[in-house]
Amino acid sequence: MRIIRRPSARLIFVFATALAVWRGPSVAAAEASDAALDRFEGTYGYVGGEAEIRALDRAIDAVVAQMNFLIRGIARRRLRTPNLPSKEVSVFVEKGQIRIERPGQPEVSAPADGKPITWRHPTDGDVFQVSHGIDDTGALYQRFEGERSVSRNRFVLSMDGKRLTIDTFITADRLPSPLRFKMTYERLPVESRVVHPVLAFWDSHLADLWK
Repeated sequence: MRIIRRPSARLIFVFATALAVWRGPSVAAAEASDAALDRFEGTYGYVGGEAEIRALDRAIDAVVAQMNFLIRGIARRRLRTPNLPSKEVSVFVEKGQIRIERPGQPEVSAPADGKPITWRHPTDGDVFQVSHGIDDTGALYQRFEGERSVSRNRFVLSMDGKRLTIDTFITADRLPSPLRFKMTYERLPVESRVVHPVLAFWDSHLADLWK
């Protein structure tokens, strides 16, 4: 007759302790990631002014200058229009998803754990692999990978949580070198989103730039 021995209480305790130690860093990392994401939630208004728009133009000119002069005008317009700052940018974290919204542009939602999804632009039909997440430095990232281009937005929040800097890095088959620029936004309190001292001016000014 075969005797089945039950594990001793000591063995169970050792196994449970080992399991807790093994789970500990993972749980702590998940909690830290959630806390990092929560810091970004909110709506931010553009405060970079003309200086950052001029910096964008200089960055575009540096890339376009390396291209054939016959296509420089077209390339400059195609790079400038979609990369002008929006008057606001909003970040939402809900049910394991990060959703990023900009007025006049399609919202983009993807899993907060960095898992890429297939996303189709509703206007031009271009298809991208999109991923959202928190990188090793605590910055929030948004990555678009298309058939011929990759764009990465890196959202860096100030220590006090009030200022958001979005650093954009774009590479493409047709670009002779990467395009890199940054735009600065300031957190808008819920009660002052409609009337904001800086946003009030940029509402009309940015609308003119997009024409």
